[in-house]
Amino acid sequence: MPHFHTIVIGKGLVGSATAKYLSTDRSVALIGPDEPIDYTQASVFASHYDEARVQRVLGKDETWTRLNRDAVNAYRALEQQSGIQFHHPVGCLYVNPYGKDDYLNQQPSLSARLGLSVQQFPHVHELHHHFPNFHFPVDSVGIYETAPSGYIHPRKLIQAQVNLFQENKGAIISETVTRVEKKEELFHLFTLEGNHFSSQQVVVATGSFINQHQLLPQKLQLVTKSEVVLLVELSSQEAQSLADLPSLLYEINTPLIDGIYLIQPVQYPDGKYYLKMGANVPEDLFFERLEEIQHWFREADRSPYSNRLIEALQLLMPQLPIRNYQTKKCIISRTPHGRPYIGETPVRGWFVAGGCNGYSAMCSDAMGNVTAHLVREGTLPEGYAANAFELLFQP
Repeated sequence: MPHFHTIVIGKGLVGSATAKYLSTDRSVALIGPDEPIDYTQASVFASHYDEARVQRVLGKDETWTRLNRDAVNAYRALEQQSGIQFHHPVGCLYVNPYGKDDYLNQQPSLSARLGLSVQQFPHVHELHHHFPNFHFPVDSVGIYETAPSGYIHPRKLIQAQVNLFQENKGAIISETVTRVEKKEELFHLFTLEGNHFSSQQVVVATGSFINQHQLLPQKLQLVTKSEVVLLVELSSQEAQSLADLPSLLYEINTPLIDGIYLIQPVQYPDGKYYLKMGANVPEDLFFERLEEIQHWFREADRSPYSNRLIEALQLLMPQLPIRNYQTKKCIISRTPHGRPYIGETPVRGWFVAGGCNGYSAMCSDAMGNVTAHLVREGTLPEGYAANAFELLFQP
C-alpha cells in the first residue's frame, strides 16, 4: 500500500495547482484519470479538455478578483519554469446590452481598492468603433481590460503545473478514486482500478464530481449543470485576421440564451482553428447522480443547442463566416454563495477545493495556492476573508 504525506484527488486545473504548491516540502501524490480517449468507457469527465478559456482580472466580487489577480501574477514564472506557454494576454471585453449592472456599478471602487486599470465604454458607438467585429444593441455599455486579461490554454496550464510537480518529486497516479475512509490517523483511498493508497492528509479537488462516489464525509451544497460550447472552424487566414479580438463576456439574457462568452480562433489538436462560444440555454440539464452525468457526456443529444448558439453568434458577429462547426459538452457546478469552496471538512485533515461556478480556469493557480496555504498553516493567506470560501454541506 503506497503511502504519502498528502494526496490530492483530481488531476484538473485546481488539483494540479494544489499538488504543485504542496509538493515543495512533503511527499504528495496527485491521483486522477487521464483525459478519456473513449467516452463510452470513461467514468468521470471534465471541462478542461479544451484549448481556450477566458482570462480576466476584475471578478464579480473582491474574492474572485483577488484570485484572478494572484493567478495572472504567477503566470510568467510558471511559463518560464515549465517551458510551456499557456497564457495569451489579448484583453477581455465585458458588455451588458441593457445598460449598467451591478458588476459595472461596483467596478470603479473594486478597481481602485485592488489597483486595477480598466477602460470604460459608456456608449455603444464607442464599443463599435474600438471593436468593429462585434455588433451590440443600442443600450450596450462595457469595460475593457488590457493585458494580462485574455485567454489561457487549460490543457497546457495543467501540463505546466504537472511538470513542476514532477520536478518536486511528486507522484502522478492515473486512476479514479471512488472511496475515501479515515481509520485512526490515516486516510485510505480506494480506486476504480482496484488499488489502495494511504496518506496523512487528503484534498478533494474533483470539480463537478466532488459529490460523486464516496470522496467526502458529507456532501456539499452544489448545483451541477450541463453546458454546450460551439466551435466554429475558420481558415488560418481568417484566424489571423481576428488575432487582435479580445475575449468577450456578453451579459445577454433572453428566453433563448443567457451569458455568452467568446474567445478568438485558437488552433486545436486537429490542426484546425476554431472560434469558441458558450452560453446558458433552456435545454441545459441539472444533475444529481453520477449516472446522469455519465449519460450526458456519453450519449446525450447536442443538436438542440447548435442552431440556438449559431443564431446568437450571427447576431453578435454578423460578418463571421460560419461554414463548419461542432459542439462540445461541458459541466459546471455552482455554490449557494457564488464563491469557491476551499476548506477543511469536519474531519481533521480532510480538505476540499472546488465549487468553482464556471470561473476556476482563470484563477486555478491561485486557488491551488490558497488551498496549499490552508493545508499547511490552517489559515487562508492574507487578504482573503475568513469566510471567503466557506463550505456549505447538505443537511
